[in-house]
Amino acid sequence: MKKRLCVLTFSASLLIFLGATTNLSATESSVLSELPKNMTWTNIVVRFNDTTLEDLASTYYGDVKEASMIYEANRAVIPKSKKLHKGMKLKLPITEKFRDQPERLGWQ
Repeated sequence: MKKRLCVLTFSASLLIFLGATTNLSATESSVLSELPKNMTWTNIVVRFNDTTLEDLASTYYGDVKEASMIYEANRAVIPKSKKLHKGMKLKLPITEKFRDQPERLGWQ
């Protein structure tokens, strides 16, 4: 149940952050009031043509199930085929699952 609430919370925050409008169920609507005021994002650049959303999810979140979250956050950039190309600039939300990777993100 806790995992589902986290997923719903994050999904709702993406909707708010991206300015999307949708009909929310009662459960999703109640989650909106619990969202953090500011969400932190980091930008990455796809380095290889054979990189997949699942690769990114595994690398940055330790869970391939987060691939759909990455896709939703970057819908304007990623085509419907979900094929990534070298040089694509993507944004990744910093969530509880996000793994610190200073060397990959260029942090000092």
